[in-house]
Order: sequence, then C-alpha cells, then structure tokens
Amino acid sequence: MLMEPTEECYEFASFRLYPKLRTLKQAKDTITIGGRAFDMLLALVSQAGVVVSLSDLMKAVWPQVTVEEANLRVQMGTLRKILAQCDDAQRAIETIPLRGYCFILPVRYYPHGMETPASATTRRRPLPTLLNRPIGRDETIEGVLDALAENRLVTLSGPGGIGKTTVAVATANRYELDHEGKVVFIDLSHVVDGFGAAEAIAGALGLDAGEDPVSTLCVALEGSDSLVVLDTCEHIVEPIAELAELLLAHCIRLKLLVTSREVLRAAGEWTLRLLPLTFPEKDDQLLDARIDEFTAMTMFIDRIRSTTPFSPEARHLPVVGEICRRLDGIPLALELAAARVADLGLHEIAANLDDCLTILTRGRRTALPRHRTLSATLDWSYNLLSGREQQMMQHLSSYSGSFAAKEAIQSANDAGCDGSEDALISLFEKSLLTIDMREDTLTYRLLDTTRSYVASL
Repeated sequence: MLMEPTEECYEFASFRLYPKLRTLKQAKDTITIGGRAFDMLLALVSQAGVVVSLSDLMKAVWPQVTVEEANLRVQMGTLRKILAQCDDAQRAIETIPLRGYCFILPVRYYPHGMETPASATTRRRPLPTLLNRPIGRDETIEGVLDALAENRLVTLSGPGGIGKTTVAVATANRYELDHEGKVVFIDLSHVVDGFGAAEAIAGALGLDAGEDPVSTLCVALEGSDSLVVLDTCEHIVEPIAELAELLLAHCIRLKLLVTSREVLRAAGEWTLRLLPLTFPEKDDQLLDARIDEFTAMTMFIDRIRSTTPFSPEARHLPVVGEICRRLDGIPLALELAAARVADLGLHEIAANLDDCLTILTRGRRTALPRHRTLSATLDWSYNLLSGREQQMMQHLSSYSGSFAAKEAIQSANDAGCDGSEDALISLFEKSLLTIDMREDTLTYRLLDTTRSYVASL
C-alpha cells in the first residue's frame, strides 16, 4: 500500500504508525499486526510518556465490551513481540505496577503527513489533569505563580499528603495558559539518581537522551522559555539540587518548579512550605454559615459527596470538625476518611481516629501506591530517615502536644538518643515536625497522624 504524503503519522524508533490507514510500517515494510494490538499501540503512542490505566486501555481496545484483564495481557505480549523486531523498541512499553502501561520512547507526530521534515512536532508529555478541584489552595497557587515570575527555582515542601503535587499541577496548568514555551511535568518517584532524573526529563520533552542526557537537556532548553516541574524529589534531593543548579546555569530561560518533602538547599532556591487546610479549634461553635471559613471541612464534605449523597446538618458539624482537626487538615487523610463515610459513618470514623491507620486505607485505585493509604504515605517518609532520625522520631512521639527544642533534645540525650540536636533539625527539614510561633518561645510538634503512625511501629 502506498502511503499518502499528507497522511497523519506517528514515528518512533524505526516504526511509523498511520492511524487512519490502520497500518504499521518499519522502514519500507508493512508489519502484520492484529486490530486489537493496533488499537493498543495507538492508545499508548498517542499518549507517550503518560501512564495509561488498565481500564482506559481496555476501553480503547474493547469499546462497549467487557473483557477479562487476561485478554489485555495477551494482546500486550503480542504487541511487545512485534516491537522487539527493532532493537531500539524492545523496551518501548513499560509496565507500571498497579497502575497501567506507559510508552517511553520519544515520538514524533506528523499531523499532516511526512511530506517535509518541518511538519513534525515532538510529542511532549501533556500535563496531568486534576480530576478533583483544589480546595483551599487558590491563594497558594497565586503565590507560586508570583514566585515563578521572580525566581527560576521554586520548591514546594511539606509532609506527605499535604497536596504538593496538586498545587504543582494546578500551577503548571495555569502557567501554560499564560506563557509561551514548553511546560512539562515529571514524576521522579521511581528514579534513583541524577542520571535517571535527566533521562526522565528528556523523555518528558520527547528527546532521545543518548549517553549524556544532561548535555542533551542543555542543548534543548538553552534557547527557549520552559517550565519543568519535578515532582517527588525527597529521595534524591542531593542529585536533584546538583542537576537543578547545572541546568539553570546553562539554560537562562529555564524555570524549575520542584516538589519535595525536603527542600533542595540549592543556589537561588525560593521555598514554600505548604500548610494544612484550616480546621476549627476544639471549642469552636460551628454554624452552617461558618463552614466555608474552614477549608478542611469544605474539602471533606466535597469528597464525601463524591461517593455518597450527603447534606450536612447542624448535628453533623461538630463531628466533621473533630475529624478534620484530628487528621491535622491533611488533604490526603481527609480524602481517605471521606471514602469511608458511606460504609462506616461519621461517628464511627471519629471514634476510631486514635487508630486512624487502620481505617484510612481506601485510596484511588489509580493513585501511586504511597498515596493509597495513610500508612503507605508515612512509610515513604520514615524509610528515608537515618537510624538516628528514626530513633529521635520515636522518642518525640511520646509528647502529646507541643514541646521546646531544648527540652526535647535534653530528654532524648537522657534516653540514649545519639545526635539529638541534628536529628531534631533534620526531622523539621524533612517536614515531619511542624513549628508553632504563636508564643514567644518557638515550639515543635508531631502531627497527630504522624504520632499515630510511630506508635504503630
């Protein structure tokens, strides 16, 4: 079959995929491929760099038909054998455990055919879309946009589940509307070093990283306005700091927005520690008219309504306020609690918050594993700590409220903890301690959810 020069085409490795002609070619050869495998390849290639969920992939391949997941695995095996005919495409499709599949090769898209080299556009990964509207973060998002207008490296820090990724995604989507140039988002949770981070950034930009991905990035980004969002950097904070400084030094029109439970401490970094959503104090009198004053309550009620019909009455407000307060206004914890209202009810949830880890377990199926339960979120942070930091955190969990640093350090030393002062400072830097500056003396405290977690170890 002769290809029309104006036919839409995706190009990757040595392959060309023609959607309307339902044809796959390698060099001049037409490759035999079944209809299901073709639909699967098209769904993945057209969203290169994005994790396509199992359910979305099955809808694309078997529209309006219910099939077993085993059918998907059979077609995926067939497709991988076809792509393995090209050495460069042997690992084109990556399995993302518990989430779906991702096409990881650079893709060039020719919407009007391959008649001229200039007709090609590099397929950058699209920005993620927020399925739930951010609540209580409008001022924060505006503040981050203002910071990006004045700074080239902005880092959002805070404890797990506080909403760093949500704020970063919302900011990036707003930024893209108002600015020319590239805006890309990269989840670095699976990356283990700076080289892997550079490769991941190159992939998100649709570039072939080659043997020196950092040089590839410097060449690609030095002459254009770009915003690169690096999400989840706390496990590789030092190499990310080095990579950020290097890229910003070579690419004067580049801006970086970073999310991490620990700041980078890199040159030129502007940092913002995200605060919990607001909630009522224990003795506050709650009226219907006051709900909007507390963003944690607003979000909790909104998320309940997404799973079950719910119209809060005056009698519900004290227990809603208590749940929001006991969960420290942490958005992820509130979402997990809201998901249990339909089967447990408000009062049962409130009564079991002393052991909140056992009930906050029903996260979104498509969420990253560390965001599916509150325990998994805290596991991620705890496992990044040194032995001294873990020992200090266990000691601090004995405090039921705020404490002064001097008092806690002396108590920890008396209990045999090593390096107590450095460990205390480090726990704060890693967003596992909060500070209270309302009094003349600075005090620290563990969030109640964190204290419950440490008690369960």
